[in-house]
Amino acid sequence: MKITQQEADQLLAMAKDATRNEVLSWEINSRYDEPVIAVENRDLQFILSLTRNPFEVKAHFRAKQKNIHLARIDIQRQHINPDGTRITGPHLHWYKEGFEHLEWAEEIDWYDATKPLDTLFKFLDLISTRFPIGVQDVLI
Repeated sequence: MKITQQEADQLLAMAKDATRNEVLSWEINSRYDEPVIAVENRDLQFILSLTRNPFEVKAHFRAKQKNIHLARIDIQRQHINPDGTRITGPHLHWYKEGFEHLEWAEEIDWYDATKPLDTLFKFLDLISTRFPIGVQDVLI
């Protein structure tokens, strides 16, 4: 199911909280699918998928009810947008009306696999999401 750009922008901008009841201990070589809900409308549910290994940090955010992909960090060496613009290095894919699979991306300068929490927190800021109980780095 498709949504308008305005609807996607509203979903990204609204305040959201992860629902876990304990601190997220983000370990190396781990993957989590975190349930997230809108603060003002708890019926709006999202999934934040987080993956981490020694060489990369991945984050993917989507609306649960309609499985609408809204944002994703990508570290492919290169990405070509539908208009032909070429991006090299880490980039952020955003929802763009008319494209269901986050085909559009923009370069980012804040991605750093050696600082996974900094990268995660920047992404969380961009999607207006927080972990109320907290997140900690675990080097296991």
